Amino acid sequence: MSFGADEEILQDFLVEAGEILELLSEQLVELESRPDDADLLNAIFRGFHTVKGGAGFLQLNELVECCHIAENVFDILRKGERSVDAELMDVVLEALDAVNGMFAQVRERSPIT
Repeated sequence: MSFGADEEILQDFLVEAGEILELLSEQLVELESRPDDADLLNAIFRGFHTVKGGAGFLQLNELVECCHIAENVFDILRKGERSVDAELMDVVLEALDAVNGMFAQVRERSPIT
């Protein structure tokens, strides 16, 4: 995967998204004990949204799609249309694992699979 002139933009994305993904991991742990915390739900939504935006700018479509799905789940939670439960947390943690895996591939300049 070559980004050529966009290498500086990629580096900025890697730094920002890396920090956000670390924070998302911590926030998802917090969510298990504070499932009704609106501020926390909003923060998690924004985290996925920000990573999605950067990935979209770099045309990392698989990463965009995965973040978009997670973002949609948190939008449903923010609206109170569903509650956080163990099953949903499993799905969200799997989504974060997938995002982290794709992010690692981008960091290594490998094609996203």
